[in-house]
Amino acid sequence: MLGDLLDLNGLTPHGFCLSWRPELFWSMAVSDGVIAASYISISVAIAVYIVKRRDIYLRWVAMAFALFILLCAASHLSDLWTLWSPDYGIQAMVKAITALVSLLTAIALWPLIPHALSLPSAAQLATANTALGLEIVERRAAEASLRETELELRAANAELDSFAYAVSHDLRAPLRAMIGFSTALDEDHHETLDKEAQHYLAQIIRGGKHMGDLIDGLLHLSRATRGELQRTNVDVSALAASVRDMIKAAGTYPTATWNIEPGLTIWGDARLIELVMQNLLENAAKYSAKAADPTIRVYGQRDEDATTICVSDNGAGFDMAHADKLFAPFQRLHRQDEFPGIGIGLSTVGRIIQRHGGTISAEASIGTGATFMFSLPQSKMR
Repeated sequence: MLGDLLDLNGLTPHGFCLSWRPELFWSMAVSDGVIAASYISISVAIAVYIVKRRDIYLRWVAMAFALFILLCAASHLSDLWTLWSPDYGIQAMVKAITALVSLLTAIALWPLIPHALSLPSAAQLATANTALGLEIVERRAAEASLRETELELRAANAELDSFAYAVSHDLRAPLRAMIGFSTALDEDHHETLDKEAQHYLAQIIRGGKHMGDLIDGLLHLSRATRGELQRTNVDVSALAASVRDMIKAAGTYPTATWNIEPGLTIWGDARLIELVMQNLLENAAKYSAKAADPTIRVYGQRDEDATTICVSDNGAGFDMAHADKLFAPFQRLHRQDEFPGIGIGLSTVGRIIQRHGGTISAEASIGTGATFMFSLPQSKMR
């Protein structure tokens, strides 16, 4: 540096004869000052940006770059200082620190190139934003269509409920008349009727009662699919005990051994869950009635997402090859003369569990009994 600022005109007693060139001195001083000021300004600008934008990607790289530029400014300031006070120790130390930081920054920069290249460009971001906007528009249109469909379904369900009620009401009046007159005829003229007439009359009464049961079943099925769910913590153990006492009081089936696990609770509509337990436990009592030692068990299990309630018996069971018919209306897996029924109970149970967002299944084998398991989601407030 000094070779440019000084001319060597000859030796002095101390070694050289030097001549001063002021134009080069001031050119170097002004240049180092401007460069240092510019570097400081750049590093401050980067620091302000880093402070304002906390979410900047690879924040530490930007900080290292700001430090590198600041040290470059310090290097030029040390050169400027050396022009007036030739203290080469300070200059060497500043340059060494600048070299070290520069080397570390350069080493850290190259592995980041693949990451930087993988970032989407402005054009790619614009394309993605456009696609996202179109997707939002499509989703809003789909949601609007879904709301419209939901309203149509609600209207259709309300109309179906009204139709079911009207049909049941209109059917009940002539049905009651048919059963009433047939019963009166049998009671008043039983002895005067021959065996064949008595048989026909009994069939009419039995068929009328069966049709009444079908109407009741359809009404239960209709009620299970309408109205808003009022979810609470339902005491399933208490419900099972209540249904057990009702079955015992009716005396329709032989006395069974009941095992009800205490403390069973589930998150659901108490009215509908009671209907589920009533259907499942009455079926368990009915299909285990012919067992040598009828046993009915109610138990459950809970995991992080759902609660499962199981109702098992040691009765007739069924062939699992036909399990897909269990929850379809009017489908039965046993003959009417073996186990009477109308095939609505399990269909109603399936609808109720489906409305709760749950699942239901069954496991069985012929002659050893069956187990019905339904699972409902846990409360979101837990």
